[in-house]
Amino acid sequence: MIKSIWCEDVVIPAEMKANSRVTYNFINGKDAEGNYTWAQVSSFIAVPNQEDVQRAVDSLLNQADDHHHIFIEGFDRNEDGSFEVVLGS
Repeated sequence: MIKSIWCEDVVIPAEMKANSRVTYNFINGKDAEGNYTWAQVSSFIAVPNQEDVQRAVDSLLNQADDHHHIFIEGFDRNEDGSFEVVLGS
């Protein structure tokens, strides 16, 4: 199981509520022309607190099989109201 690390200065966005969707976009390969292809995974939070948000991010990392980008650096609000996690290595 892949575990994320919460960076010290990260705050949960005030708009993030119970049942908010958290997403992660990642490179999952290349197409026939050699261009990167992308995929998105998502998870929902039950409670907008650090423990549950980190659980949701851990689910994203495991879905993406990403062992490299484990540092939670922040969240960006998407047009559809979901929150994209910003991860670093």
